[in-house]
Amino acid sequence: MVERPLSRAAAVAALILLPGACATGGGNDRAALPAAGYLDAAGLEALSDSFTPSPQTLSWTGTTGAGPGTDRWWMATAQAELRAPEAAQHFDCVLGTRLTGAPRPALTRLMNRLLVDADSLARRLATEHARARPIAVDPTLQPCQRVTEAMRNSGSWPANGAVAGAAYGEMFAALAPDRADAVRRTGREIGVSRVVCRMNWPGDARDGQRIGQTLYERAAATPGFAADLEAARVEIAAARAEGLTNPSCAAERRALRAGF
Repeated sequence: MVERPLSRAAAVAALILLPGACATGGGNDRAALPAAGYLDAAGLEALSDSFTPSPQTLSWTGTTGAGPGTDRWWMATAQAELRAPEAAQHFDCVLGTRLTGAPRPALTRLMNRLLVDADSLARRLATEHARARPIAVDPTLQPCQRVTEAMRNSGSWPANGAVAGAAYGEMFAALAPDRADAVRRTGREIGVSRVVCRMNWPGDARDGQRIGQTLYERAAATPGFAADLEAARVEIAAARAEGLTNPSCAAERRALRAGF
């Protein structure tokens, strides 16, 4: 079957299927983040001491095939949502399921505790290693999401989405080892989306990928993680047995063929 290019309306419709697309606020229907992740303050400090930024020229050179209005742009807009349960949908297509087809409380808890760790670590590193965002260096750049002045002027390194995406990729690889390579690629693409969105530089995403993988390894070694992972594994198996699929997968395949 030939997949035709999406019109803007069709692309937006596909994103509507992702209820958290580009959400940055705290709507009443969104799961509250847990009070703590898996890593304590000492663990976060030890991790933050392990990383420094790779060199990055702060000059925007564009995102060939992934500019505003392209399929990859709309995918990046959707992937701006990092909070579960909505963020779980980024992995629907590679798992052949619909993770929001039913409540998955254990998966939501696991993802959001990892997100708390990823956000805490990224913020700490951004404070220690200040780097301006692309949209701050060049205010004419159009971001793929609504941004406040505080967001525009916050630190670019490392890409928070890349840290979280890589951690999620490792998590789903543990939950569905038969799809390990595919889910890790999806985790990387979440980081790439932050570059497509002009919120981070390519080096921010590459470093964020390494940081997220290491963060997951440390989190997985903490007490209680194995039990949370096993509970989520049961939910993933149930989801994959339901026979549901995400209707936006054709759009995702087109976006990924852009090759950025």
